[in-house]
Amino acid sequence: MKLGTFLLSLVEPMLGRILTALGFTVASFVGFTAAFGGLKAQVIAGVNHLPMPALQLFLLAGGGEALSIIVAAVAFRVVIWQAMNAKKIIGANPT
Repeated sequence: MKLGTFLLSLVEPMLGRILTALGFTVASFVGFTAAFGGLKAQVIAGVNHLPMPALQLFLLAGGGEALSIIVAAVAFRVVIWQAMNAKKIIGANPT
């Protein structure tokens, strides 16, 4: 058996798992980006339909920053969830 064939037989299963995990991660990230874009557009439209004094009070009270923090926390949680799923697909021991 040649050395190249031997090395390829060792690396091939691991390479398949890595590419599978990468494919699932990219597909879910694209779907998450589309869903989050729609959600963001709906929230912005809802906030913009507030009466002017209520909108000013909302923004003065830090409503924009609060929405930003909530959206960032959800996005971070989804990224961590995807990383854990990728570890399961690759075969690493998840903790």
